[in-house]
Amino acid sequence: MMDTACEIIDEPQQSLIKRIYYSARDGMAIALYTLLNDKSDADVNHLINQKVLEDDGQRCTPLIVAARYGHNKVVRMLLEKFKPDLEQEGTVKFNGYVIEGASALWAAAGAGHLSVLKTLVKAGANVNHPTKTNSTPLRAACFNGRLDIVKYLIDHQADINIPNTFNNTCLMIASYKGHLDIVNFLLDKGADPNKKAFCGATALHFAAECGHSNIVCELLKYGTKMTKNVSGMTPLITAAERTRAEVVEYLVQREEVTKEEIIDAYELLGASYANDKDNYCLIKAYKYLYKAMELRYSDTNNIVYKQLGSIVKAYENWRECETLERLESIKDNPNAIHMESLVIRERIL
Repeated sequence: MMDTACEIIDEPQQSLIKRIYYSARDGMAIALYTLLNDKSDADVNHLINQKVLEDDGQRCTPLIVAARYGHNKVVRMLLEKFKPDLEQEGTVKFNGYVIEGASALWAAAGAGHLSVLKTLVKAGANVNHPTKTNSTPLRAACFNGRLDIVKYLIDHQADINIPNTFNNTCLMIASYKGHLDIVNFLLDKGADPNKKAFCGATALHFAAECGHSNIVCELLKYGTKMTKNVSGMTPLITAAERTRAEVVEYLVQREEVTKEEIIDAYELLGASYANDKDNYCLIKAYKYLYKAMELRYSDTNNIVYKQLGSIVKAYENWRECETLERLESIKDNPNAIHMESLVIRERIL
């Protein structure tokens, strides 16, 4: 399928544009050279910068599609012989994601083709050329966990501090995806661990949310602060809400975490185990609810009483347990634990 911009071109030229495009897409460097070699400079410039819209939604020039699929011979031949526009943008697809405004360099970085990326950088491609959502080639490499590409781009002046349209940084996406080696490298290069996305989350929130305790530890070593996002959630509460027990157990050991915050985290962790469809476990739910209740009464001179809200009809008018004895009485009652957990989540979140 031809792009709209090409539909006014006569039929033979449309066919030629398609043949050029698919030769580039399929890595057929010799066939591509043959199609272009006898054309005038003006015709070549027109043909190689045309975009073709494929059935799957990709809309690329020959250079972008060759970079997307890692055909370095095609990329080198196009650059050396025919001088296509290095910064022209297209639409590429990766694992269901549609990326609009992608340059050839972004496509190579997103697909993990280091040799193609090197060819494009050496030819003068802008290493910080962003997509429509302001995602840079460096961000694409951080998303994919390609430390080799990350290092190469940074060595060639890629800016580690450019965020996307959500103010989400390269450090945040590497933390979210669990790429410890890239997180370490970015921190060593001066990435700010306390920078916030528009949702108020730091890299620590993203690591905690996904249960990457090793990255949580590393971020804290670099001075990341335990701040709240716009929903009022700390990384500790974020981890508890997502049943990330290992992260919770690590963070509650921090000096800056108060007793009340630890109690909330354990209660929310337990409540979440009783309501999370992927990590549903009533044994763990009761374990952490009990742990929180024990902590409430650990100092008889300073008992931490619950601040209960209104009774909710949707939760069967359930009233939260306020003592160990009452909590023990519902241990073997799945519905009671479920109701207890729903009320706790309502109170904390």
